[in-house]
Amino acid sequence: MAKDMLDAVYAAEEEFRRREGEAKKQADKTVADAKKEAEALIDARMAKANADADAELAKAKAACDKLMQQAEADAKAECKQIAQTAKKNRPSVIKKAAEALLS
Repeated sequence: MAKDMLDAVYAAEEEFRRREGEAKKQADKTVADAKKEAEALIDARMAKANADADAELAKAKAACDKLMQQAEADAKAECKQIAQTAKKNRPSVIKKAAEALLS
């Protein structure tokens, strides 16, 4: 009877060890799966963030290009106006300079 009890205790301990080992394996697998899922989620979010940043950069570049084109057009128009004014006033300026030198 004592042997039967010892065998039962031994069998229970073996069963406990087996179940504990299975639980540890399952826990390790769960942790590994969670890490993989977290990495995949992080990778997906990083890719989306990069895509969003690239889209915003493209929008900003387009806006800057538009501003630069407008600034260039404005500068050309101003230069043209200055050149026309200078051309119109050139004879008068030359005449006044000549009169000043001759007097």
